[in-house]
Amino acid sequence: MRLYMRAVNSDSREYPLLAQKELEFWFQSTLGRALLANQRRVIEKKIHRLFGFHQAEIGVSHRVPVGNPSSLGHKFYVLPSWEPDLPENSIISSPGEIALDHDVVDLVILHHTLDFSSDPHQTLREASRILKSSGNLLIVGFNPVGLWGLRRLFSARKKAPWNMRFIAGHRVEDWLNLLDFRVSGIQTHFYGLPFNKQSMINRSIWLNNVLNEKVPLGAYYTILAQKQSGARIKAVPQWRKNAKVVGLPLANRVSMKHKVKPND
Repeated sequence: MRLYMRAVNSDSREYPLLAQKELEFWFQSTLGRALLANQRRVIEKKIHRLFGFHQAEIGVSHRVPVGNPSSLGHKFYVLPSWEPDLPENSIISSPGEIALDHDVVDLVILHHTLDFSSDPHQTLREASRILKSSGNLLIVGFNPVGLWGLRRLFSARKKAPWNMRFIAGHRVEDWLNLLDFRVSGIQTHFYGLPFNKQSMINRSIWLNNVLNEKVPLGAYYTILAQKQSGARIKAVPQWRKNAKVVGLPLANRVSMKHKVKPND
């Protein structure tokens, strides 16, 4: 199976590269590494049993991968700009206008993509467009409810991750329902305190073992949804009804050559 690329107008790309880069650097901090480690464990449990071949990871950076544990054979990244150390399995494209054909991907992972996207609705529509029918979509986003949401509201210095959108999970679920997705549910994870100190993280790590994932107070949420709409069927060209030339079947041509001549 091949992935088909489509032409993209590079002048129409609008992507908040600065916010994305800030979030990439934040994941290298003490708190960011703790959150990323938790996310990778959670994501592995959700995708390791999914089937298919093509997997598109549209997230923070190729340096912050989260979809490697899946069993899908062809994994690639969709990234907004070229960098010297990009892996070969990368497509340079805006998440709001992905340079892929319709219905070609089996699994799309949006790792905080809606949080820093300039147009989260369009990003979600593009993810739906490239997904095959019955394909799976995994969304990871910051949770505006709980201690992390409060830290964002009262943070004086609006830097990553506190300058992200923090879109509520139920809003994203409503958008998915409009796009004909079947949502399996929303779960929140990581109940550590939102402070970039290892001692504070260690003191609150026990909350992850006490609070249930359905308690909507975690630092981030995950949504796993399956596309229900059918794939596009390409129109088959039709022959003109009033064609003046009619082809003679080959079998009839052969039989005419071997007809017995009439007697003189």
